[in-house]
Amino acid sequence: MPKDSEYPLPHRLQRLSVELRDACHRLELLDSTGQIPSPLPLAELLKHAATAQSLSAGTTLLAAEFATRFGTSPSSKNLSEALSQLVTAVTQTCTASSLFAQTAHTAASSAPEPGTSHADRRNWQMITDHATGRRELRRASEAVGAAEKHLQTHREMQRFLTEMRTPAAALPGLTSRTHPRP
Repeated sequence: MPKDSEYPLPHRLQRLSVELRDACHRLELLDSTGQIPSPLPLAELLKHAATAQSLSAGTTLLAAEFATRFGTSPSSKNLSEALSQLVTAVTQTCTASSLFAQTAHTAASSAPEPGTSHADRRNWQMITDHATGRRELRRASEAVGAAEKHLQTHREMQRFLTEMRTPAAALPGLTSRTHPRP
């Protein structure tokens, strides 16, 4: 199986976008009834944090590779937009990682008396942190997808410009009939 770095960059961006979106859908805190499970699934919440950290690391490495390949001041608007979107995705995945870790930390803390306002605040904080982490993964997926589109647009423009520079005589199918000599 080829290493990830052997795949073209647009393919890897698309794959990362899908991984981020899938993680957003897969990482659930609430059970099928919409309630926080009891007992709290601390091991599962730590896995959510680890998944987000792994995705954050992958996003950061891909953004760094992009910046290295195309420069920190890219030569076109599309490349600049792609890099900006990737850096945004790095921020969002780091935020998601932190929020999932915070959810696990809250779950690991000693539980207040059930039914008290402190217990309700604790539960709402976990729900909010976890849901916000999922939202950040979804937004990161969208940002990586946008970066991939900007890169594709840049490459299409480069191909177009290259074709425009190609002399007419070198293009296949052109004859003296379609381009008479002066």
